[in-house]
Amino acid sequence: MASDRILFWFAVGHVAIAAAALIALGFSAVPIGGVHPALKPLKFAISIAVFLGTLAVLVPTLSLSPGARDVLAWIFALTMAGEMIAIATQALRGTTSHYNFTPGLDATLSMTMALLIVAATVAMLVVAVVATIRPLVDCDALRATAWRAGSWFFLLAAGTGFRMIGGRRHSVGGEDGGPGLPVTSWSTAHGDLRISHFLSLHALQILPLASVVIAALPLGAAARWTIMLGVIAAYAAVAVGTLAQALAGRPLW
Repeated sequence: MASDRILFWFAVGHVAIAAAALIALGFSAVPIGGVHPALKPLKFAISIAVFLGTLAVLVPTLSLSPGARDVLAWIFALTMAGEMIAIATQALRGTTSHYNFTPGLDATLSMTMALLIVAATVAMLVVAVVATIRPLVDCDALRATAWRAGSWFFLLAAGTGFRMIGGRRHSVGGEDGGPGLPVTSWSTAHGDLRISHFLSLHALQILPLASVVIAALPLGAAARWTIMLGVIAAYAAVAVGTLAQALAGRPLW
């Protein structure tokens, strides 16, 4: 199976999981950390579906052999599926999935998730390096630059992810939980590493989409490049700025 189809069908599978979690939200359940147990699987299923769908577009453009692209696709597909299984399992058990190192199944699942993220991060590093040093197939220069930048931003997300795993929490200057923004639950009381993590993760979608919009503008090549590089610089400032803010223990606002 070609890399794009591998990633596409695993993305569809996560859309189905998101739909099931959305339905589950309509039923009462004992909260986990103050929120419905189906909310976390819903958010992760959506995020993973978007991630795999994005890679279904990016991986086939890499200047690699079809076999190498397929290997990358399977690594991403299987590591994300493993993450989702662990998150859903813990939600069904009525306990937390991240930073849960209670001896037994909880610790085993947490360690497994950490190892899966390491594997996905190494694969993403390969993508970023290949995309940077080799041309992207059937991709104009403006969009290729956006893909490359988004790939490296993803590695910043991995860095914040490992920081959260190492600290066994996403909060800085306070405990996890407590007052937060609607839907995202980002803390309004202290620093929250999830903000920069989210922004860095989704640069892989936002920057290529921005390149499509910029390419459609009735401007000269120099103006388009100026805007594209400005968008990348601004995005970097926000992603790094929110990380610095979180590390200082300050909420988003």
